[in-house]
Amino acid sequence: MEASQKAIFLWKVRFRESSFMVKFLSERGALETYVFQGSKGIKKGQLAQLFPLNEVEVETYKSPKSSLASIRSVKTLKPRTNIRGKMEQTAVAFFLAEMIAKSLKENDAQPALYDFVSSSIDLFEERYQPNFYLVFLLKLTRYLGIQPANNFPGNRSAFFDLNEGQFTILRPVHINYLEVYESKIMRNLMEDGYDFEVQLSKSERNTIRDSIVKYYALHLEGVSSLKSLSVLQELFD
Repeated sequence: MEASQKAIFLWKVRFRESSFMVKFLSERGALETYVFQGSKGIKKGQLAQLFPLNEVEVETYKSPKSSLASIRSVKTLKPRTNIRGKMEQTAVAFFLAEMIAKSLKENDAQPALYDFVSSSIDLFEERYQPNFYLVFLLKLTRYLGIQPANNFPGNRSAFFDLNEGQFTILRPVHINYLEVYESKIMRNLMEDGYDFEVQLSKSERNTIRDSIVKYYALHLEGVSSLKSLSVLQELFD
């Protein structure tokens, strides 16, 4: 059975000597896994197009005897010269691609998710902002069913409870929460969105990044042992 669809490349793992298991966010908003065979000639050029967050048209073929479809061809739909060519954006792309791949369940389709990720990548390619990946991950929670409540209590001090996903004026009795200062930053990022008006120091950004990753890990089983996070920490910390 043959099929063709738009997809956003997320991750690949070597399967055999010249084959890979590859993961995409398909245009129907589902995490899908395919087999990519070959690494020479035309296939080598297609393999080079499989870099994190690249939006492609992928043609697949599924044999009745196989549980996974194989990739016949890959064609890049949009140029991503900044994401692929600039070190900071490349590192962020690897990180976000891994976060998406580990946050989703196979074949749990949600079309609106694809549109959100695609338009966000367009923005990331066109105009790099240091806070982009923080805001992206906060926005992504909506599609994962773990969106934090924006219930910050006016001008009062509050703590962000990572377990409950909400702000509280009482200090939580457990350890998974943000102090008042960091909680206010979290609230500001949630409200700012892609306007990028919130100004953060490197230290503040790194603290919020690690807190968001912890929030994901607390609420989603698959988010653990992030290989790309250590690269991001080495680059930005």
